[in-house]
Amino acid sequence: MSYQVGLDLGSAGTTVATAGGVTTGGRRQQAAAREIASVLDDLAHRHGEPPSRVAMTHPLCWPHEHLEQVRQDLIDAGRADVLFVPAPHAAAIAFDADAQMPEHGTVAVFDFGATGCDIAVLRKQGVLLLAGQPERVEVGGFDLDELVAEHVIAKIGTHSRELVRSCVEAKELLGSYPEVRIPYVATSGEVREVRLSRLEFEAVIRPSVESVVDALERVAGSAGSCLPDVVLLVGGSSRIPLVVREIVERLHVPVVRAPDGAAATGAYLEARQLEPEPAEEPTVEVPKPREEEPERRIPTTPFIAAGLLVLVLGGGWFAHDAMNRPQVKMENTSVRLEPPGTAELPRISEPAR
Repeated sequence: MSYQVGLDLGSAGTTVATAGGVTTGGRRQQAAAREIASVLDDLAHRHGEPPSRVAMTHPLCWPHEHLEQVRQDLIDAGRADVLFVPAPHAAAIAFDADAQMPEHGTVAVFDFGATGCDIAVLRKQGVLLLAGQPERVEVGGFDLDELVAEHVIAKIGTHSRELVRSCVEAKELLGSYPEVRIPYVATSGEVREVRLSRLEFEAVIRPSVESVVDALERVAGSAGSCLPDVVLLVGGSSRIPLVVREIVERLHVPVVRAPDGAAATGAYLEARQLEPEPAEEPTVEVPKPREEEPERRIPTTPFIAAGLLVLVLGGGWFAHDAMNRPQVKMENTSVRLEPPGTAELPRISEPAR
């Protein structure tokens, strides 16, 4: 059976979306065309056949020449039917599929990833169209990792690869905990720990966060006189609480966190729209013709005629008795629900005569 695939080639991993769900695997650090070919070969091996339609996301900042080169590389690898979908459009398509945006509604896609922050505003006019001037800020999660590591190293006066990895883990944990204790080996060989609080972490990264929120304000302003209806947060760095607070305090619009794999999901929906699943035709079972028995004539006798007359008169009497019988009336007393969910049933009462 045919199936469709949406691909999102991120810096940290490749996300694959199909009708069965979303999965993310490690990036194999190779060219985009080879990465796509490897992923599709795995899918063909798993499903027993290659996908019928493939859609791949790409950053808006990719120039036309780069897209054409990737397209040619895909053709050389035997993948000529890959559809390109801009990453902000893909994320917005997935959001619209759930939220059902109104016509002329706008959404600002704020993709704060590992290598940079891509911002675009899209307006729904039948389809999602770009509104205003998109922008990319060369500040990403890797830069925030370096800032945290430099701050901790300056505090304790020592450096190691293990310490840098611990600082990256601490940055991710500070989104949920007010403080993280980072272990390290001092120059004397003694194992110690240094504390990093969320307030301290936010003070370190605040200039970088303010720069990307500044860009969001510029992009929103270029889209028209009205602010976007909602800001859609995409990317791992958008989970940082400081990012959400800065956006809300400045733009005063709702902020929604996109689920993991939203861009790949939007690409999959675009691929499925171009090649919808075949509808199953309903099966109608035609009944066999019934063999009619020969009509039998019942002889009319005076006894049978008298019996029919009794039935007619008896039926009329019962109908007259039913019309004069008092009617039963249904009356609702209460439908108020109280936790954990109880309701009073209807009560049967007779009307006053």
